[in-house]
Amino acid sequence: MKHTSMDITTLGEDETRMLGRRLASEFGELRFVALSGDLGTGKTALIRGMCEYFGQGEQVGSPTFTIVNEYPGRPLIYHVDLYRLSTVPEMIEVGLDELFLSDNLVFVEWAERARSLLPLPRLEIAARHGDSVHTRHYTVRRTVKDQASILFEPAELPRISV
Repeated sequence: MKHTSMDITTLGEDETRMLGRRLASEFGELRFVALSGDLGTGKTALIRGMCEYFGQGEQVGSPTFTIVNEYPGRPLIYHVDLYRLSTVPEMIEVGLDELFLSDNLVFVEWAERARSLLPLPRLEIAARHGDSVHTRHYTVRRTVKDQASILFEPAELPRISV
């Protein structure tokens, strides 16, 4: 990513997917993307755009119930949704700590739930609703060392215990 931090507004899913493709084109050696945001802020659409950049966008669906979707190809992409997991030990039990440290591309929705497991460097994306039904605001930051995270805990997300 050329910039260390940026704020971007999109209008509709097409623009959100276009943003995902643009971000993916700048990954370089980056292998981990952590997303937080309320329901309906376009996290999955953004990931779909990232996967489209790698020729795998048609496969993308929310892994809310499966927890992890694997999109085979080059590169191998894992799409993780932590909404239904309630503790860090649960995440470790299903092997997310090892997956997070793999050399594959890993995109994680509701990543604030696993903050202590998230590897560095990573791209952090905080998604928020805009002023209209179709407007979304994204804060994007490349995090390369221990620093305050921009990921936030949405109000509708059930609290977890550690």
